[in-house]
Order: sequence, then structure tokens, then C-alpha cells
Amino acid sequence: MADALDDTGLPPGRLILEITESVLMIDTTATLNRLFQLKSLGVRLAIDDFGTGYSSFAYLRRFPIDILKIDKSFVDGVATEPTASALVDAMIRIGKTLRMETVAEGIEHIEQADRLRALKCDIGQGYLFSRPLPSDAIATFLRERSATGGRRAHAA
Repeated sequence: MADALDDTGLPPGRLILEITESVLMIDTTATLNRLFQLKSLGVRLAIDDFGTGYSSFAYLRRFPIDILKIDKSFVDGVATEPTASALVDAMIRIGKTLRMETVAEGIEHIEQADRLRALKCDIGQGYLFSRPLPSDAIATFLRERSATGGRRAHAA
């Protein structure tokens, strides 16, 4: 990993490696050691699909994780289902308590974004903001968003 960072010139803090919750539970001693090695390089680590696996809070506390990514299955009902909203709120609070950045995955509707903003989720991602783009289209997309003050230049 250090060689790859050196070869590309990418600052380690700009690289975020996402690990699914289920992978974290495999051979936890070896996984924990490897995660600490990555952290020592300055790489940021994210738990992807949080809430869908079997991790315990003890593991969450032990792993050197920077970002908690809340799975789309919870985000889907955040604006319409009180139980989903309560679970997402709890996940955000857990992340904040453990000094993790929180990311909500799979936002498709403005009502979801509004509710997540009210719950103080740090970042949202999903089709509401953009469909996946090829690398050569990203610069154009960012220029258009910048020109419109962050709003979409056209309806999707």
C-alpha cells in the first residue's frame, strides 16, 4: 500500500478504504492488525453497509475507523418510518460519539436528505445528487454544480 501511495503521489489522507461490516468480523485479530497498519500510513477507513452485519459495539470501538456509512436499507425509510428514522438517528449518534464521520448511502429523495440533515448526518450520497459517472465526466459535473451553487443544473 505504501508503494502504491508513493507511486501515485496520492496523499494518504485522501484515500478512503471501505470495508464491509461482515469482512471486519473475519479473523478479527489479523483484521485489526492490518487496519492499524493502514492507519499508520495515514489512510482513512470506512465501515460500509453499517447496520446490515453482526458487529458488536465492542468491535466498533476497537477498530480504527474514521467513517461510518449507514446502509441504504435504513436510509430508504428515514423520512417516512419512525423506526427507520430512530435507527438512523442512533447510528449517527454512535458515530459522533466515537468521533467518526457519518455518511448516509442511497439517498434518492429530497425528503430523505432533509431528514438526514436534521439528524446531523455529515455526508449524503445517492442518486438524488448524481448517478455514477465515468471519470471523464466528473470535472464537467463539478463545474456545473459549482456554477449553480451546488444545485443540480438540470432535473434528472
